[in-house]
Amino acid sequence: MKLTENTCRKRTEVFMEKYNSSSKLIVLLFAAMNLVISSAIYAGAGYDYSRSELMGNSGLAIFREPDFGLEVGLSISIDGIPVTTLSRGEAYRAMIRPGRHVLTLTDTPSPYGKTKFTKKTIDFVPGRNYSFTALWEVETIRIEDGGYQYHGFYR
Repeated sequence: MKLTENTCRKRTEVFMEKYNSSSKLIVLLFAAMNLVISSAIYAGAGYDYSRSELMGNSGLAIFREPDFGLEVGLSISIDGIPVTTLSRGEAYRAMIRPGRHVLTLTDTPSPYGKTKFTKKTIDFVPGRNYSFTALWEVETIRIEDGGYQYHGFYR
C-alpha cells in the first residue's frame, strides 16, 4: 500500500511541475505579446518619413479627427486634384514635392446641404514632415497643425 501511495505522489508531483511550467510559459508568452503590441502602438505617431525616405521631398500626413462626423467623409485635394476621401478611423500620408501647394478639404456628403471648403496654402520645405488634423465644426472644417497619436488606417 505504501508503494502505491509513493508512486501516486510522484506522478502528482511530476504532473504539477509540468502544469506549473506550462502555465508560466503561457503567461510569459502573453506578456511578450503585450509588450510587442504596446511598443508598436506607442513607438511614435508613425507618420513621419525619415530624411532618407524623403530624398529631397516633403512628407505630409492628414488625420481625420475621430468625432469628425459619423457618416461624413473628408475629401482631400492638393492643388485642385482630388486625392482621397477619408472615412472614420483613416488618415492620409504622402510625399510631396517641395514648393507652394494648396490643400483643400471638403466634407462629403454635406450633412446640412452645404458643402464646406477649407483651403490652406503651405510652403513645403525639402526634407521636412508636415502633419495636420481636420476638425469638423458645424459651420466649417478647421485644419490644425500637428497630428495626434494615430491608431487607424492610412490611405
